[in-house]
Amino acid sequence: MLNSRPGLNLGNLLISIIAIVILSSCMIKQAETKKLEIYVPCSVFGAFCDILDQYKKENPGLKIKFDTGNTIVLMRKVLHKGRRPDVYMGTGPFETDPLEKRGLIEPGTKTVFSYDSVILTTPFSNPDDVNSINDLLSQKVKTIAIPNANINSSGHFAVEAFKKLGIWEKIKDKVIFTQYGRESRSYIIKGKVGAGVMYTSCLYEDIKPGQEIIAPREIKVIDNILKKVDMKIPSYACVLRASKNKKEAKKFVEFLLSDFAQNALKRWGSGL
Repeated sequence: MLNSRPGLNLGNLLISIIAIVILSSCMIKQAETKKLEIYVPCSVFGAFCDILDQYKKENPGLKIKFDTGNTIVLMRKVLHKGRRPDVYMGTGPFETDPLEKRGLIEPGTKTVFSYDSVILTTPFSNPDDVNSINDLLSQKVKTIAIPNANINSSGHFAVEAFKKLGIWEKIKDKVIFTQYGRESRSYIIKGKVGAGVMYTSCLYEDIKPGQEIIAPREIKVIDNILKKVDMKIPSYACVLRASKNKKEAKKFVEFLLSDFAQNALKRWGSGL
C-alpha cells in the first residue's frame, strides 16, 4: 500500500501533462485558424491596402485573405457561385441590395463606410473641347461612355443627375453604355469616346500602394456631376450571414469607421 501511492501520483502527473499538451495544441490550432476573408471593390483597393496594413498591426493573430475586382463581379460570385466571404464591400446600392434581398447579409451589419461621386472626364487631349457638363450638348461631342445604368450604381446616378440637370434627353443618343465602370474608364484612356463618367475613386484604381496618388495622365477631369445636384453614392461594408467568424468580421467593419480608415479613404478620393 505504501509503495502504490508514488505510482499513483506519477500516473496522475502524466495524465495532467498529457491533458495540458492536448489543450495547448487545441489552443494553438484555434489561433492558427483565426481567419477573415474580405471582398474588396477595385475602386477602394488602394485605401484598403493602407487600412489593411494598420489593421494587421493591431490584430497580429488574424490571418486575412481578400479578393478584389469589379464590385459587380464580386457580387455575382456571392449570388451565383456560392462564395461566402466574411465581409463584403459594395460600392453602391446596385452592388449591395441584391445580397440583402436574398437574405445573405447578417441583419444589422450593413454599414455605410464611404461616399463616392461621379465625375465627368475626357481623354487628356480633350478632342471634343469639353470644358463643362453643358458642353456635352455640343455637336462636337459624338460619344459619351457611361456604365450600364441598370446594373451599376455609378451609371444609374449619372443618368439621374443628367435628368435633374435637364440635359439627359438631349444627350442620351450619344451614350455608349459599357458593362462596368472600368470599361468606361478604359474608353477614356484609349480615346474611344469624347467624354465619359466614372467614380472619383476609380481615377486611382491602378495606383499601387506606396505610389503617389495622382490621376492618370491620360484622363482629364472636367467636373463633379453629382455635386451639381447634391447627390452622393454610399458604399457599404457588411458581414455575410454565412460568415464563420462574425465577431472578427464585425470588428473589421467597425474599423472602417475609425479615424485611421477614414483618413486613408479620403486620401484615395472617397470617405465619409
